[in-house]
Amino acid sequence: MINKTQEEITAKWKSLDTEHPLVSIKCLAYNHEKYIAQTMDGFLMQETDFPFEIIVHDDASTDRTADILREYEKKYPLIVKPVYQTENQYSKRDGSLTRASNAPLKGKYVAVCEGDDYWTNPNKLQMQADFLESHDDYFAIGHNVRIVDDNGNPMTQDNPIWRKWFNTYTQMEDRDYTLQDLEKGVMFGQTCTRMYKNIFRKMPADLEQKYFAMDCTNGDVAMSLLSFCCGKVRCSSLVAADHRKSVLNESWTAKTFKKNMTHRDIVSLLEQETFANNFGVYPDFTEQQYRHVRSSFQHLMRSKSWSDLAILISNLRIINHKIKFLKRLFKIVK
Repeated sequence: MINKTQEEITAKWKSLDTEHPLVSIKCLAYNHEKYIAQTMDGFLMQETDFPFEIIVHDDASTDRTADILREYEKKYPLIVKPVYQTENQYSKRDGSLTRASNAPLKGKYVAVCEGDDYWTNPNKLQMQADFLESHDDYFAIGHNVRIVDDNGNPMTQDNPIWRKWFNTYTQMEDRDYTLQDLEKGVMFGQTCTRMYKNIFRKMPADLEQKYFAMDCTNGDVAMSLLSFCCGKVRCSSLVAADHRKSVLNESWTAKTFKKNMTHRDIVSLLEQETFANNFGVYPDFTEQQYRHVRSSFQHLMRSKSWSDLAILISNLRIINHKIKFLKRLFKIVK
């Protein structure tokens, strides 16, 4: 809930240098009519001693998401600066969405929250910005979340879409996270918890091209990998946001629920290894590759389908670190 009136917020922003925000809030929205107002209120309730901007990228929504954003833009023109696409950029699968959503960001730091998640702590931005300002060797910081369903009710493990790794992002520790965590499949917090240096303002063109060439790697994973390659990364046990998991909306979870995504997952790991090498960083995703091959075998046992057999064979062909993989397999067989 916003704890100040529209007039109070506007008066404060008129006294600040809004042309040079310290933090850019990056929000991707697509058909989030049901949720976007709660997301926007979570941004506007932030108590900071610095200016920030809210850049919401509406990716050609077909519901009322854009109309709701226009209402906020009209009320808070110094803060809310939406980008309205007339053609869906995500479907192009060529990095257009990330490029378009990064281009307007002026801030020294970027705080991310997608249009179906929301922040619950009014001091979130201030605390994260203070940390990065006083620790120049750190590139990014995250924190804990609460997992909620479509209606904002806390989700428990008996929910049919709960996955084991969800435990991770509700139990983040007060410590540095490293590439070794990512090798285990652990990012530095769920996407809506992150703040990082705005590297895309000065990223070399050839490196940016390689970043966007990771076609099978989800944006949150790619950004996590980039953060680990660029500097130290911190996480906090603070719970300052709610992350919504759903099979009803346009989220990645909804689109891939119960599908055999193991081949894409393995290709993603290979992409990440190749990209990290540009920084002289050499992650080893053998264990994750093994888990995805094992999962593809389980899909085959359940479905007995030719398509799942083809996926399993393809996975075995493309895995990296084959010697380590075979040693791992041999140990299990023994």
